[in-house]
Amino acid sequence: MAQSDNMEGEVPVLAVHAVGKDYPGVRALHQVSLDLRRGEVHALVGENGAGKSTLIRILSGDAQPSEGSVMLDGRAVSFASPGEARRGGVVTIFQELMIVPGMTVAENVVLGNEPGSGIDRQLFNRRAAEDIARDMFRALDCEDEIDPRALAGTLSTGQKQIVEIARALVLRAPVIILDEPTASLSDKEADALLRILRRLRAEGTAILYVSHRLNEVLDLADRITVLRGGQHVKTLPTASLNGAHDLIELMVGRPLTELFPERNRRIGEPVLTVRNLGRDGVFNNVSFDVKAGEVVGFAGLVGAGRTEIMRSIFGADPRDRGEIAKRGVAITIRAPTDAIHNGMAYIPEDRKDQGLVTSLSGHENLLMASMADHCRGGFISWARAKTAARDMARKLQFRGQLAKSARTNSGGNQQKLVIGKWMLSRPEIFIFDEPTRGIDVGAKAEIYRLIQDLAGQGAAIVVVSSEISELLHLCHRILVVAAGEIQDELLEDEFDERRILVAAFKGHAMSASAA
Repeated sequence: MAQSDNMEGEVPVLAVHAVGKDYPGVRALHQVSLDLRRGEVHALVGENGAGKSTLIRILSGDAQPSEGSVMLDGRAVSFASPGEARRGGVVTIFQELMIVPGMTVAENVVLGNEPGSGIDRQLFNRRAAEDIARDMFRALDCEDEIDPRALAGTLSTGQKQIVEIARALVLRAPVIILDEPTASLSDKEADALLRILRRLRAEGTAILYVSHRLNEVLDLADRITVLRGGQHVKTLPTASLNGAHDLIELMVGRPLTELFPERNRRIGEPVLTVRNLGRDGVFNNVSFDVKAGEVVGFAGLVGAGRTEIMRSIFGADPRDRGEIAKRGVAITIRAPTDAIHNGMAYIPEDRKDQGLVTSLSGHENLLMASMADHCRGGFISWARAKTAARDMARKLQFRGQLAKSARTNSGGNQQKLVIGKWMLSRPEIFIFDEPTRGIDVGAKAEIYRLIQDLAGQGAAIVVVSSEISELLHLCHRILVVAAGEIQDELLEDEFDERRILVAAFKGHAMSASAA
């Protein structure tokens, strides 16, 4: 546990007292208090829309509170910008990483604190910057993983986050705030990042950690603060919680007796049939079918080829061989428009870049795949279209503002826009790729309900997920993909987490030995 466990009387390194934040027509935060101690990881959790992002923006200097105070080492502060907050010792690593891809790793590490040489140190000292970067990576025990001279744009997401942490170390920041740091990482990258955070905690750094991954929070954090509806619910030691269930109930404000709804039991004839699908060097000999009302899950490690298979079925990526049929009749899919014409919908893994046009409104995103239904004589009936969008938003329990750009909505509400867009086009086949990545537990429950509702209406559904528990509770069958091939198939009464993992790693080992 953190060093601060025995330092209850110490002055917090960072604290907020009765902070509130108002936006036009919206109270985002109300009377929120929180303190962060040296040498601890303090987790901040809550559903999307609970106020976490607003609080982070205030602490990072990106927004000003409407009321209340922010204290740094016991004195009141007011950061006018993120740069001022960094200079004050509070570094925020946002989910959207602030890396300059065209600059080298070393240049990113010293950005804002560049070493100089020559008269009045006006010349950038590249060698010194590279030495500083190496020192930081050595302190983080990853000096062999990242080359300071490499372009930052060539790094993986996990490596980019390490670069941001190294930048914080250069500034000797006593406080680091991380917003969903593992949401886009592989398991290996996430484990490496968590090891680094534990080391920083042991050295006395105060860490505010925001994540929807509750098991990760329970394993890492010393204390947890729960926000709900913009208000402080509770701060408590992690050790006082009896697992994720207790934390979920605090977050949603009600007993969560059943996160997953009952499976649909009305299974019909095959709707989607895939035979011997292959793409050279990516996947091979993929065959499966999905029946009306059935949810078929795809499990596997990152890089197993699951997403590539789905993108090929939908026509977003090419394939070299194989056949696709709908209700026993062969169909030709060379592009996503062909898939849409044949009643398919694809909810992609990356909803921001591939599922939404974030600059457009919620209305426009919802209507994107069904606009032709609202046209008469070449003109769009916006009144009819917006009524359809509002009806769908109500059905999805969408809690954002449809008139505003999609980027202003929470992750859960953005995902509902993507799903609603396809529901309005009335498809018979849904492909969900990581449908609950990066969204809170309450929104997850609603997505699970939507999936089962669609199955109950006779849709054929594919779910790709890295969360095995999600597949075990949602699906009627699970296919395990590794090295681009289906390694195993489990029926509902055969579901076994160990068997899934064995199949996933077996294929991985085969691929590694072949290389």
